[in-house]
Amino acid sequence: MAIGAVSSRHSLGNLQEAKPAILRSGESIGSTPEALKDPLAQTFYHSVPGAKFIMPDGLELVFFGGQLTTNDPEIIQQLSAVANKATSMIFTKREDTAVMSVQAARAAADAADTAGKATA
Repeated sequence: MAIGAVSSRHSLGNLQEAKPAILRSGESIGSTPEALKDPLAQTFYHSVPGAKFIMPDGLELVFFGGQLTTNDPEIIQQLSAVANKATSMIFTKREDTAVMSVQAARAAADAADTAGKATA
């Protein structure tokens, strides 16, 4: 019986050593002046003005005024992965945030209408 750690690293071939991840926890950014001038930059909209989105490395993205314009490919990739989904509050079109606001107001009105009513 063999005792010890088992590794499959030998079967993965010649890999470059992984660089340690850089955590950007505590950093916060919104739209940058460079991104606003860049014609290739992408704008994302959030249905809650001032909402924050935390990147996997801890960087905090702030949707000032409900929007964030960026030309950073990593941020674009991450936000594109969650934008325009059924349960997402992040969109690539401003008009989609208006639809979300109407739906939220309707749900709040429905909840208020039924609050306190007992069902038998």
